[in-house]
Amino acid sequence: MTDEITLTLPRARDSHAVANLVLGGLAVRLDLTLERLQDLELAVDAILDRIEPGFADEVTVRMRVLDGALETVIEPLGAGVLDEIEREPDDALCLRRVLDGTVDDVHVDGDSVRLTKRVSGG
Repeated sequence: MTDEITLTLPRARDSHAVANLVLGGLAVRLDLTLERLQDLELAVDAILDRIEPGFADEVTVRMRVLDGALETVIEPLGAGVLDEIEREPDDALCLRRVLDGTVDDVHVDGDSVRLTKRVSGG
């Protein structure tokens, strides 16, 4: 059985807590450790923080419980955020480096990004 929750949130930073609360609820169903949940929350917050002012007033965050993983899709993202995600990480602390260090899989599709965090490292 796949559980899916879709949130449409204002772009404002205040709404990040709502996304994190829902992620926490879904993480419990998977027995995702607190550390792994916090990694996913950090990745989601990093992306939401980088959505350019004026690009989108609302953002959609879709979360799905998969077999042994929690998947989060965020859209729409502007070209600047997408470029940061697709750029090869260098020595500087960049969005791609944050994502690579906090989630197990990052996939860009059109104007969205899909983050996957598995119950166990992988």
